[in-house]
Amino acid sequence: MSEIIDYFNDELLLTPEEKPKTARTPLLDRAIEVLERINAFVDETGDEPVSEPGRSVRERMLANELAGLRASKTELDGLASYDSRYLVFGGTSVVDPLDDPLLSGNIDIFEVRDELKPMARPDFIADRRPCADFDRFEPLLASVRKAVEEGIRAPQPFRQERVELGEFFVLKGQLVHVADIRDEHRRNGKPDARLRVIFDNGTESNLLMSSLVRRLYEDKDARRIGATDVGPLFEGARTGFVYVLRSRSDKPEVQGLLKVGTTAGTVEDRIAGAETQSAFLFAPVEILESYELRGHSAKEAERRIHRALRAYHTALKVIGPDGRSFRALEWFRATPQLVEKAINLALS
Repeated sequence: MSEIIDYFNDELLLTPEEKPKTARTPLLDRAIEVLERINAFVDETGDEPVSEPGRSVRERMLANELAGLRASKTELDGLASYDSRYLVFGGTSVVDPLDDPLLSGNIDIFEVRDELKPMARPDFIADRRPCADFDRFEPLLASVRKAVEEGIRAPQPFRQERVELGEFFVLKGQLVHVADIRDEHRRNGKPDARLRVIFDNGTESNLLMSSLVRRLYEDKDARRIGATDVGPLFEGARTGFVYVLRSRSDKPEVQGLLKVGTTAGTVEDRIAGAETQSAFLFAPVEILESYELRGHSAKEAERRIHRALRAYHTALKVIGPDGRSFRALEWFRATPQLVEKAINLALS
């Protein structure tokens, strides 16, 4: 049977006034939902949102989202029909060439300084990439945003030396979630760790805790999203997993110990590259049990479980391949049955 061709949908036969219909994708649906929130703000205020000092957290978040839509408009052709105010496809570029640091201040680009201080080099550059499982975090981010707008959660100035698992921040007008903390170590004499940070534009990064803290302090309008009651935020939502691991290290002091912790991602992702992480004693691990978390903040669940297992906690000191020493946490001298009982007790 010969192939049937639908000439009515052939883009080559469309008139200049006609455009092929764009399939609704999850990305386009999310962009439409964001644009609707921005349009609602314009209806309320009469102006498009602006991200600048003195503006509300809600307005700065919306301004950041609008900038994201404008930057991605070439990939969002189907959004044009919803852009009735021409905020995205008729908007001006969000990049001001006068913001080029070479064109500001009193620095002469031909000036050569006599002394240059050595620059600390990161162990590797944190990358910003699309978050493959963003659908798991999107409801949480939306709930936090709504709670801020309704006054349930209060943005507070950032005055911390570290960030904690499960926290939310506003950085440069963008909502940021600390989804995972791993490979805790000391850097330049201070505690540090590798983070998994989720941004509300659907991207993620693996930057160091010290880098995030520095950026939060550099942004005068950065805020920590405080909470009076975090219960409704996580009600019914899957927030991660509790894991119980056994080390495959052949060191005698590790025998009989179990590692118990939580992760916002999958346990398999959490233990990937265990041989390179001090948290896992620079050795592969075996997953004994994993429990899905629902209705609990991963951070709070971990705190409760560790409190229930406090009597069995064992502090470990491990020497890394480079000769540096690290403290390994979350290890307990207990049986899997005892750990399971403690988890059920802590989360009941």
